[in-house]
Amino acid sequence: MKEKINVIIDARMVDEKLHGIARYTYELIVNSMKLDKLHYTLLVNDMEIAKKLFGSFNDIDFILMKNKFLSIGEQIELPKILNRYRGKAIFHSPSFVASPFIKTDMVMTIHDLNHVRLPQFYSPFHKYYYKYIVRTSAKKSKCILTVSEFSKKEILSWVDYEPSDVVVTYNGIGDKFRIIEEEDVLSSVRLKYKLPEKFVLYVGNLKPHKNVETLVKAVKYIKSDETLKLIIGGNPNEGLTKLIKDNNLFDRVQFIGFIDEKDLSGIYNLALMFVFPSLYEGFGLPPLEAMACGCPAIVANTSSLPEVLGEEGLTFKSEDEQDLANKIDYLLGDEDRYNKYVSYGIERAKYFNWDKLVNETLFEYEKIWMDIKS
Repeated sequence: MKEKINVIIDARMVDEKLHGIARYTYELIVNSMKLDKLHYTLLVNDMEIAKKLFGSFNDIDFILMKNKFLSIGEQIELPKILNRYRGKAIFHSPSFVASPFIKTDMVMTIHDLNHVRLPQFYSPFHKYYYKYIVRTSAKKSKCILTVSEFSKKEILSWVDYEPSDVVVTYNGIGDKFRIIEEEDVLSSVRLKYKLPEKFVLYVGNLKPHKNVETLVKAVKYIKSDETLKLIIGGNPNEGLTKLIKDNNLFDRVQFIGFIDEKDLSGIYNLALMFVFPSLYEGFGLPPLEAMACGCPAIVANTSSLPEVLGEEGLTFKSEDEQDLANKIDYLLGDEDRYNKYVSYGIERAKYFNWDKLVNETLFEYEKIWMDIKS
């Protein structure tokens, strides 16, 4: 039997919510197990959650770390753990967390350069971490993985690295994101979240760079349907609450709190459209998830978003609420046009799948493993 590749992967950010990088890490690990070619050792902070998510796989072991994700202490603990495996395993950092003192062969996934390009939204610690820890670690990596051609260009403009060793592996869409035809399922989701008959949807975090303020402002300019509501996943922050009050939009904007993962596909199915106004994304999964569910998406014309949506994707000027409102009106103004974007979105989403990402990642592991064993 062929020897399996030993990979140690930092899974400390993975919890049951599976947002962002946690989703990428979870899907990479779980879908890799189908191939029977890898043995993963996961670095975790919570053994109970780790075993709940990954405990059913025979080829996964765990190492419990004392220090939390993105902490000062990890700069001592990570090398202490990993350097014991030099020549015996590959270390994969699926986020930007690493250490210049790691001597084990390393792969880094750098999803974006948010902390570099939008420093005004981050703490001095984050800016320092990216400049000195991430950049130095990236230079030492055997391979840098990233999730879009946009991010690859960003990385190469930021760190001196061989372009052929920065490898694009697009994120995937899970099978659960699909057209739901069971009316009882949709009715149950609508009732649970008190969803109106017609609404525009946003799900994602409410950090400043997500630019949700522009979406809220756009609501008052929508002409095609002045009763159309904006539904936002999560709870409002102080800034958004003030914005809604100042613009008298309490009857047009509704926050629905935390969305259970199992209900997300149903909410996408019920929405008329999904809007993703983010100013900066390395990839941006939510628009594709929505499109896979038959919900057309409108995205800001920034960063990776036009690349991900493709040539026929619908975009707006990122900080222009009037342009966004015009695009919403354009989409709703003609039934045939609307249906065209529904069909386009379903087909576009099929291009992105986790199995493809896993195979492309495995190819890079194999090259490094051959060097280790030679």
